[in-house]
Amino acid sequence: MNLDIDCLRTLVLVADTMSFSRAAEAVGRSQSTISAQIAKLEGQIGEALLSRRKGKVLQLTPHGDCLVNYARRILQLNDEACRSMSEEPLDGFIRLGVPLDFFGRELAAWLAQFKAKHPMVGLEVEANQSEGLQKRSARGEFDLAFFKQDMGAQLGTVAQREQLVWVAGPNFECDEMNSIPLVLFPEGCLYRRCALASLKLHGSPSHISFVGPGFDSLKSAAIDGMGITVLARALVKPPLKIVPHGLRLPQLPAVELAYSQSQRSNSRVVNELTNHLADSLAMADQAPADRPHLVDARTALHAHAYEGAQESPPSTS
Repeated sequence: MNLDIDCLRTLVLVADTMSFSRAAEAVGRSQSTISAQIAKLEGQIGEALLSRRKGKVLQLTPHGDCLVNYARRILQLNDEACRSMSEEPLDGFIRLGVPLDFFGRELAAWLAQFKAKHPMVGLEVEANQSEGLQKRSARGEFDLAFFKQDMGAQLGTVAQREQLVWVAGPNFECDEMNSIPLVLFPEGCLYRRCALASLKLHGSPSHISFVGPGFDSLKSAAIDGMGITVLARALVKPPLKIVPHGLRLPQLPAVELAYSQSQRSNSRVVNELTNHLADSLAMADQAPADRPHLVDARTALHAHAYEGAQESPPSTS
């Protein structure tokens, strides 16, 4: 039995979007073609891969989840082999925008790895709030920008979904506090907006204790007991701890990490960096089993044959 690469790519895209229509839009094909490719895989495997109701994708079946994990690895090797056959070395200059918390994700190491492969590519990196990054990306101020958005906002191509959690230092306790002290990123940060909106809706008194300009300052303030903050679960490492939601703290929503590319950019160079960062995010997410699911941004990119898959709808750390 030989599994079709195109069908595997379609399966991963459907798993990432949980939608036949969005998957079809991303690859420029009809929904019937997408459905036929999934049916072909199910016929080969002899098992259902998706749970569906009235044409809507509800979730992956256990067999589907297993195959998607293999598919990601197969596609990664396939695309890596294709790139290795490229005749000309990459060069150019990339303006990259990233959210403030990206420097809590080994970003410098990931970019150093990229530079080791492509020494003639120059990088200019700016970390800022997601709201500003998305708006400036839409104006073409970045060649590539990652930003956070609300679930389903469709402001860019979704790279991964992240569950937000309450986070504090090792000795923090909020049960006896009349007002919950908050450690937050500046205005324009989706984490900040989600924290304040959730607390207000929950009716929990709170006040801003500290506003930090970057991930390191926020992390230090939380560790030193200045208050509680909000981060993606994948960013929580000792001595930081996750504070369970309960009577005082509401459950926080999940958000999406998305990206967009400038249409005026050197697509081959920018696609290569996007692929590299997507792979790095995926590998970082493979460690603990309870981390949020990562969407392989490469899937949409390669479906457009290296021209850059882009969803450019409307905004948001």
